[in-house]
Amino acid sequence: MKLAYVLPALVAWAGIYAAGIHPTIAGVIVGLLTPVRAWLGSEGFRVGVQKELKHLSERPEGTHASHELASALRHVGVARREAQSPAESLIVTLHPWVAYGIMPIFALANAGVTLSGGQLDSASWHVLVAVALGLFIGKPLGVLIASWISLRLGIATLPAGLTSRHLAVVGIVAGVGFTMALFVAQLAFTDAKLLAAAKLGVLAASGGAGVVGLLLGRVLLVEATGSDVARTADDAESSTSA
Repeated sequence: MKLAYVLPALVAWAGIYAAGIHPTIAGVIVGLLTPVRAWLGSEGFRVGVQKELKHLSERPEGTHASHELASALRHVGVARREAQSPAESLIVTLHPWVAYGIMPIFALANAGVTLSGGQLDSASWHVLVAVALGLFIGKPLGVLIASWISLRLGIATLPAGLTSRHLAVVGIVAGVGFTMALFVAQLAFTDAKLLAAAKLGVLAASGGAGVVGLLLGRVLLVEATGSDVARTADDAESSTSA
């Protein structure tokens, strides 16, 4: 149950906050501890539902006892819940709140750029360029290099249907570091001019990465075909390109 993660998350948040550490670290910890593998998966869900339907269909119409129907519905409910991993289920549940509530509020509250005097000094330009290059070039390179090392060492494999072209596009899209980059910039800079320059760098790099990622996706990526190609996150977790 998703609610099982709420109390531990609140305890972790309160403890980290009381220790003087930024409480967002609690979110990172809880995210890393949330299982990404489903107990049943899509196949288990299909088998479970078919089993309950078969059991009910074997009895004549109108002879189903209320407790039998309730039991069947309960089993189907469990199968539905366990068809997705806890991480994926939380993503689906929280997505509307994040996409239509939290993200817009965060963007409106943090993306404003105010430049007194209308010009950037030398230090501000250095910050702007460094932040923009870090997002637009550094993050894609980091994704590609980390993926290449993991694949070469054998500690990771590509899901079925994925190639280096997909990794390249994912790396570029990682440059759209809008929310966390603004958040880190607020922690890093207390000077108003430097913070404004960092925000400009974030906005410029995120916009550029979004456009380049869209163009590269159109050019490099084609829809994968084949029965072994991963279609969902759970399929990707359980499949390899080997």
